[in-house]
Amino acid sequence: MKQKKPLYPDHIFGDLEKAPRNLEFHTQRYTGVHHWDRVELVETAAGVDLSVFATTESKLPVLSVQMEWSVDDWKTVNTVQLEEAGQKWDSVSWAWRKEWKTRLRLQGEDLVRYQIFAQLADGRRQYADNNVHEAAQASQFARWITSKNKVPEWAKGARIYQIFVDRFNPGEGRQWLQTEDLCKPFGGTIRGVTEKLDYIQKLGFNTIWLTPVFRSPSHHGYDISDYFEIEPRFGSKGDLQYLIDQAHQRGMRLMLDFVANHCSNEHEAFIAARQSRKDPHHDWFYWKRWPKTYRCFYGVPGMPKLNLRFGRPARQYLLEAAIYWLGMGVDGYRLDYANGPDRDFWVDFQRVCLKYNPQCWTFGEVVAPVEEQAQFSGSMHGTLDFLTCQILRETFALRTRPAAELASYLCASRNGFLAGFSRPAFIDNHDMNRFIFTAEEKLDSLHAALRLLYLLPEAPVVYYGSEIPISQKRSIHAKGGIGFDEARASIPWDRRTEPPTAALLRELAQFRQENSWLSQASWELISTSKDGNEAQLQIESDGHGLTVRIVVKDADCSVTWE
Repeated sequence: MKQKKPLYPDHIFGDLEKAPRNLEFHTQRYTGVHHWDRVELVETAAGVDLSVFATTESKLPVLSVQMEWSVDDWKTVNTVQLEEAGQKWDSVSWAWRKEWKTRLRLQGEDLVRYQIFAQLADGRRQYADNNVHEAAQASQFARWITSKNKVPEWAKGARIYQIFVDRFNPGEGRQWLQTEDLCKPFGGTIRGVTEKLDYIQKLGFNTIWLTPVFRSPSHHGYDISDYFEIEPRFGSKGDLQYLIDQAHQRGMRLMLDFVANHCSNEHEAFIAARQSRKDPHHDWFYWKRWPKTYRCFYGVPGMPKLNLRFGRPARQYLLEAAIYWLGMGVDGYRLDYANGPDRDFWVDFQRVCLKYNPQCWTFGEVVAPVEEQAQFSGSMHGTLDFLTCQILRETFALRTRPAAELASYLCASRNGFLAGFSRPAFIDNHDMNRFIFTAEEKLDSLHAALRLLYLLPEAPVVYYGSEIPISQKRSIHAKGGIGFDEARASIPWDRRTEPPTAALLRELAQFRQENSWLSQASWELISTSKDGNEAQLQIESDGHGLTVRIVVKDADCSVTWE
């Protein structure tokens, strides 16, 4: 396949797939003491056997590995010693990696909390995964033993339309506040979304994901200043309730973006915490040097990181907020930067959500390799499929990967996660260049990617405006650019003719609805051309089948099936 230097390169994983960053990732995962939520659950007649795994490296003088655990929120603490379960040489860290294992017998509906540590020869403990020596700062783990933590049936047939609320539609009788400065509010509203429900449904979508609508000083809403109120620029609680009701009347679902890792520095808790060390909100945050320096999201002072450790009041506040919006009829949450909080927080989050509404669907934003995404099994229903997004963009938009490699990846990826782990698939979102821009405005590239997206087993997610398709003026990585906002232009609603991409999306939605077996299908590679530019796959399930042909050439980029 003819290779070319991409004009608009992606950096979805921050170049984690390239050396030396991938080596750093591997080393970080295996140097020291680690657990990484590696467990196995086996149901027996007497209950549930929970096997827990850990690793240590030979550079550490480890005498034993132990686990402290509790099923009553640490009122009673039990200790068990892990047994050695083999070792192997790791050439990256240049040390022996030793495996450890233990097994607990638990009952249904138990919530087990635990910490794992290595007892060192110098008398100290070293805790997995953050490798500190004090229990108060150590990583915390939890596992909810239940049969209820399953993806709801409706989610398996979801076709999701992601809406960046400020840029979608101002609503009848309103004009855009402005459309020139992408870093300032445009004036999209919740009412504006409600007025376009028929439009969204006619495109074939049955689920809507809204970017954050809670009170926030920014246009994007990912710095929340009040988790129990709606940002007035977007509307009111009444507007959200009306949107939910109208969506449900049409048989549609509504999901909200929930940001747990950090909040806004305008949140009343943060303001109070900076005024006095004795204020109850002081412990909501991580202070480096109170009151001026504190941990925050990627170094942004306006987004202080929340301290969500078990027993801290910020955790309970967020759990109550999640239940509050479910009480209004919200159908689920997309969990922003899910690898920020400790995973035991998400176990509590999932538990309260499903106890309130067993049909709630949750999936997280985890921009990380497979092994890190898999850690979230049990603490949420799944994670957004950034890996497939990357290879779809590189194959069809950048055309830097051959069709044969894509086909091989798709077959392998089908069985790469535990059964029942949701991985909603997409080709772009609000934090990356729009697909059509990266594809240098080539409609055949966009249409090929969308056609394959709708064949995948997992729920397809389409970014608002892709049906037109909206593009952008410059890359989010461009020198002198404004970053993510480059890919957040508003929809031009004054169109008179239907774009071909909109018609394609409607056809694909109808096809997927008529072929619900796709969500359970197996994928098998049949053949590839010698140059790798063409590949054929077989998709089968319960007597149904399709032969899919992928072509990626300069003059022909397509996905067809029969």
